[in-house]
Amino acid sequence: MIENPTTITAQPGSPFIEVVRDFDAPPARLFRAYTDPELVTRWLGPRDVEMRLVEYDARPGGTYRYVHRDTEGGEHVFHGVFHTVTPGERIIQTFEYEGTPGVVSLDSATFEDLGGRTRLWSRSVFPTVEARDAMIAGGMERGVADSMDRLGELVHDQGEDRPEAGPVVLDITMSLDGYVTAPGAGPDHGLGVGGEILHAWVTDERTPRDAEILHRSFVDTGAVIMGRRTFDVVDGPNGWGDEVGYGHDQDQAVAPPVFVVTHSRPEKVRLRDRFRFVTDGLDSAVDKARAAAGGKDVVIMGGGAIADQLLRAGLVDILRIHLAPLILGGGTSLFPEGMPESLRLEPLGSVSTPAAEHLTYRVIK
Repeated sequence: MIENPTTITAQPGSPFIEVVRDFDAPPARLFRAYTDPELVTRWLGPRDVEMRLVEYDARPGGTYRYVHRDTEGGEHVFHGVFHTVTPGERIIQTFEYEGTPGVVSLDSATFEDLGGRTRLWSRSVFPTVEARDAMIAGGMERGVADSMDRLGELVHDQGEDRPEAGPVVLDITMSLDGYVTAPGAGPDHGLGVGGEILHAWVTDERTPRDAEILHRSFVDTGAVIMGRRTFDVVDGPNGWGDEVGYGHDQDQAVAPPVFVVTHSRPEKVRLRDRFRFVTDGLDSAVDKARAAAGGKDVVIMGGGAIADQLLRAGLVDILRIHLAPLILGGGTSLFPEGMPESLRLEPLGSVSTPAAEHLTYRVIK
């Protein structure tokens, strides 16, 4: 238990809240806890709320958004933009509670080096005294105090270092002739025209063994990577919903975050809480997904183009193919012409069910 007290000052008649706390850890460790998405989820907020990070891009101009779910099931959503991010020294960002839209505070955190220890100076500037007082009345002080205690425990614990990175797993269903969609794939037909039969092992022909494989993959997944074409399908009007998403009909309340590789962010996102957008390449997507996965698997769920690109880039560790017993004769190929001849696979296991052969390989690099 960390004994350092947290001092919270809110002078009457002023629009400021100031927080000071000493930590038994160097500034670099505090800074990492503030900027690493996996660590942020372990301390930000009261102890009795569930934290779900939607996006967290701690760099100048980067945005963040997270959801706190309380013990009664109510959800409280917060978002903002990072303005200044100076490693080990200072962070300045905006903060807005979506329950009171338009009330934006400017928050700063300064990390003072005390010779192996750190004094954190935090200051929030609200647009009005009334806005500041309303935030305090809503329980902000308890949330801050709990967060500082949890942060102290996190950085003091020598086990706070990032867990060993989990594997990048390409998990995809394929026909016997190598296609992952039927012809005609697009926003209205994600699996191509008539291609739904590919996923019969997930839907109408699912056996208990298929269900076990599907659930185990869902539980082991810490983050998902998909391409823009797949995003346009699943976020479209005929795509995912409250009950259907990653893992098909698994519990979407605990579904992992999805990182979408794209050249530009879409103007509108229907299921905005589920997706984070990566516009600076495959390596960045894998790094961000691994940081969010917390040592669990990073799963590439499609489509065929992003799977091909990641295989070519040598970023895939495990290839998991669900081989459907059918021939499509055309569509999107998982292994298009030009795949490097040096791609070699080591068999790790196989499970046979009436609807699919579930094959797992290690990619030899």
